[in-house]
Amino acid sequence: MHGSDEFRHRLGKFFLIIFFMPLFFFGLAYAVCQLWNWLLPDIFGIKQISYWQALGLFVLSHILFKGGHWFGHGHHHGHRERAHWKRRMKEKMRHKLQQKLDQIDRELRE
Repeated sequence: MHGSDEFRHRLGKFFLIIFFMPLFFFGLAYAVCQLWNWLLPDIFGIKQISYWQALGLFVLSHILFKGGHWFGHGHHHGHRERAHWKRRMKEKMRHKLQQKLDQIDRELRE
């Protein structure tokens, strides 16, 4: 009985991914199109775009800003990398600041 429940759960997830994820994806592209055409022509004088252009912008921005990870895959890994990068940069900047302060201190003593 337990195996049957697990099979139904996996089958339900499969149908969710197959049917609702594309609807969500294309719905977001529609929202991009509508928001662009509602806001940008009046604010910046930019021409309106088609749905397919909005879809292209949506995909391009996702690739540029999220690195192409669509379903959260690698999200936590990227977060750790950013945290490590931030820590290294803080340490580097702290070291440079200390060097600069030491240099100013030496110049003031002379």
